[in-house]
Amino acid sequence: MKSRRLVIFILIILGVFFILKKRKELSKAPVFGQRPVLVSVFYSQRKGIKSFKEYLAEVEPVNQAKVSTRISAIVEKVLADESSVVKKGDLLAELDKKDISAKLNSAKESLSSAKENFNYWNKEYIRDENLFKQGAVSEEERDRAKNSFAQSKARLKNAEENITFWQANLNYADVRSPYDGIVSKRFVDAGDLTAPGKPLFTVEDRSKLKLSFDVPQEDVPFLKQGCPVFYKAKDKLKQVKITNLFPSISQGKILHIEAYLNDKSGLYVGAFVPVKALIAEKKDAVVIPKSSITKVPNLKPFVFIVKEGKLEKYPVVLGLSSDEFVETKNLIPGAAVVKNPYLSWTKLAEGEPVKIINKR
Repeated sequence: MKSRRLVIFILIILGVFFILKKRKELSKAPVFGQRPVLVSVFYSQRKGIKSFKEYLAEVEPVNQAKVSTRISAIVEKVLADESSVVKKGDLLAELDKKDISAKLNSAKESLSSAKENFNYWNKEYIRDENLFKQGAVSEEERDRAKNSFAQSKARLKNAEENITFWQANLNYADVRSPYDGIVSKRFVDAGDLTAPGKPLFTVEDRSKLKLSFDVPQEDVPFLKQGCPVFYKAKDKLKQVKITNLFPSISQGKILHIEAYLNDKSGLYVGAFVPVKALIAEKKDAVVIPKSSITKVPNLKPFVFIVKEGKLEKYPVVLGLSSDEFVETKNLIPGAAVVKNPYLSWTKLAEGEPVKIINKR
């Protein structure tokens, strides 16, 4: 019994000894603080930056006309169809000329009669004027001849204008192409009744093309004639300049802009082409990656910078922006700016210890 108690006592003594020894070893172990977060940084730097605005442009011919006529008449013949290649002055359609020809002939007969009447009263007025000077006729008789002459002169002028009017209408009955080009649309068939101003054909001169696009009102101050515009054709980046800005903003608060193309290879009329317009450029700006900017509702934009091994939240004043970089107006060159992952503001905290993993 005594030997059993002795064994238990010895075991207890040994247990206490090993516990005290372990505590002594642990007390000598190094104490570690909070484990630093691994981050990748970009050192803010001075460099040139270009700011662009992106739009969707349509390729259009420089010259495009909706061909119509100024008269109402039945279409007698259609001589051009869609895709027809035409020259300036080529006949596209003929309208019925019978009524116009009849009225022109009647106007010619009226002109002949008006000329005879004018010649008669011209002679009568000259004669009575001379006789009046000689005292052979009264002033009243002279004035009567003078008034009849004036009326005949007015009728002659009216008859001549009538001839011009109907002759022009006869010419309008022949619908012709305004320039060399291609008929892109036909809106008329034989037997249709035309109306003044109603389009019959669309003729396009595709010898020179343009990029045509709309911009919102807020972008207008940044764009002007001569502003560079970039686009891709056949996988090559090409540049043109803004040629025309329309003089007024539409009801939809947009402005129409055109850029004429010197090289039309790889582009087709009606195609839509993404374009980038250069709106501003700065040759010496302090820039950081756009991905480093943290934007939180109701707060100013900020970045996380590494300073003395810890994170510091730094509000930034932003300037020009490119596809990859953004200008910061209040950040000095060389600042270690964290390359933020998505929603970094929920993962990083000011004062948190960090370790930079990329080289400068």
